Amino acid sequence: MSKTRLLVVLSLLAAACGGVPSANVPLTVDPGTAEWVPVARDQVAAECGLAPDLLDAADQILGHPWAVIRHGKLCHEYSPTGDDPISQVFSATKTLGAVVTGIAAYRTRDLERTGPKTGPVAVEDRVDHWLDEVSFNPDAQIGHLLGMVAFNDDLSPGNRSYVYDLDGSREINRLSDILNTAIVQDTTALGANLDEFSKRFLFEPLGMRESTWLDGNPRKIFGWTWASTVRDMARLGLMLLNGGVWNGERVLGEDWVYAMTHPSFEDANVNYGYLTWLKARTNPVLFGECMPAALWNRYPHGSLSGAADCNYAGGVSCDQQHDVGAWSAIGMFGQYIHGHPALDLVIVGKDMGDGLRPAGLWNAVRPALVALDPLYRGDDDAFCAAYGANAYAPDGARPLQAP
Repeated sequence: MSKTRLLVVLSLLAAACGGVPSANVPLTVDPGTAEWVPVARDQVAAECGLAPDLLDAADQILGHPWAVIRHGKLCHEYSPTGDDPISQVFSATKTLGAVVTGIAAYRTRDLERTGPKTGPVAVEDRVDHWLDEVSFNPDAQIGHLLGMVAFNDDLSPGNRSYVYDLDGSREINRLSDILNTAIVQDTTALGANLDEFSKRFLFEPLGMRESTWLDGNPRKIFGWTWASTVRDMARLGLMLLNGGVWNGERVLGEDWVYAMTHPSFEDANVNYGYLTWLKARTNPVLFGECMPAALWNRYPHGSLSGAADCNYAGGVSCDQQHDVGAWSAIGMFGQYIHGHPALDLVIVGKDMGDGLRPAGLWNAVRPALVALDPLYRGDDDAFCAAYGANAYAPDGARPLQAP
């Protein structure tokens, strides 16, 4: 059954049970809080559009724990030891932190701003609205932290540079202090602190029972410290792929997901959104050539960037037919959550080694998809020419709403 027909059937079932989602919450497919149920091998081709024998071949190429989710289903998973152990995913934590910040923005959106340290969390907020002191540019806004540019002396467009905040100590860990300050405005609705907030509004509703984030400590390290399994990482990736919706409920704003998965500051780094890595046409090292680029659907766009265009060098085009850029959470030693909105696909890998990169993960899995692709069946060159140019999006018909 195609995804479109499946969604129609699910919608009719929901209506029959009186559970019709509100108009602003799209119907999506996910396991809810239940355990993942792998698709039966003899149904993988029909339900996932993936060739199972070629997924087996990917097991041998990758050699470490990994899984692929398509159309909201666990289509294939592999571990050389047969289990899915909890372990550190290092800098993939940064994308988790961006999600939690977005959930805080969504959950505080109706709070009244009456003075310092009050009101909703917003990317336009000056950091000193929430904090008494900072060690970076005092004019920095929350969006500058999320894009890792707050350390610059000059934050005006064209004068910012990007330097990776590896462990978060330079700037991004202060997001924890901001969120804790915002949360205490209403401890009944939001929880006592960021630890309780993260569990209540992310881990529990997504069924992420095998995840901890500096567990019990309300002051989170955004640079790393999330320990997880492949299956829990897949839940986070699928929620982002579904535009911030899980189990029929909105977890965070669709506009936040859009901003996470599009460049925050094109003058600083065209490969980076809110604490998340992105495909760009001018730097193929991380992602390779056979992926669509993350490009805003308009310029200037609704963020702090002020960019007049995508800022690609050498006359490379900023045009796109489909706004479906690939994105990844990336952690040291090869921890990946890799999203393909155009294909309704998430690939997750752990302990793959630093040399693999999202390109290597995608190269191993792609043959299983192209073999059954409805238009380019078995023709990898033609598929990559179209898909890599943002010209092919068989499952990307529902674009995210931009800020």
